[in-house]
Amino acid sequence: MSRDKYLSLEEARKSGKLMKQFAKEHPSVGDEEQFDRLLERMAKGKPKEKTPPDD
Repeated sequence: MSRDKYLSLEEARKSGKLMKQFAKEHPSVGDEEQFDRLLERMAKGKPKEKTPPDD
């Protein structure tokens, strides 16, 4: 493993101790509110449309 490049995920997984270093080198960004809204919509599913009763 060379120190002049970024740590690969495979190298970090193999070592076990380098996951924190990998996380520092590869930060993730996201919108927590948007994710929560999306997750909630996915969990609830599509609302059922009301159909008129058959007479």
